[in-house]
Amino acid sequence: MRLDFIFSADVAEIRIGTSGWSYSDWEGVFYKPGESKFQKYCRVFETVEIDSTFYSYPDPELVEALAKSSPKGFLFSAKIPSMITHEKKLDLSKGVEKDLERFLDLLEPLKHAGKLAALLIQLPPRYTYQRKDALKGFLEILPRDFRFAVEFRDPSLLRADVLQTLSSYEVAYVIVDEPLLPPET
Repeated sequence: MRLDFIFSADVAEIRIGTSGWSYSDWEGVFYKPGESKFQKYCRVFETVEIDSTFYSYPDPELVEALAKSSPKGFLFSAKIPSMITHEKKLDLSKGVEKDLERFLDLLEPLKHAGKLAALLIQLPPRYTYQRKDALKGFLEILPRDFRFAVEFRDPSLLRADVLQTLSSYEVAYVIVDEPLLPPET
């Protein structure tokens, strides 16, 4: 499997961030009372995942505000909406191409500002190897001017042919830090 498309230099850039910045248990520990959570987050981290896009399309004003209020060089990743991944299960016959276009249009301010990293395709736990053709069909419609990554929740997808398919479409494989997904032997 080719991984050279991921790296454009001899040394990979590694950024540390979290999946969101608005956690109540961070208040008083990480955030001081009255402090802007997002601005404090941006002073400490260089990247963040927008997790809320999994539950609904982002508000256009919020996306614009994030693009403008984040520092130069700050990067955002965002989850593809669950309507596409979980409800419609990447099935092209259910209109996911139009859903994806709408989502990408909403993220345009981040992309235009050079602040959009990868878009996460988090598959549902029961999305198995039997659906590999639907996954491939979805990967075929992904626009090349965005970066994508896939997170499997079912170990049956951890096969060489599936990983090769991801590589052929220049889609990154997300390594999940949990013991449920050992590689197939």
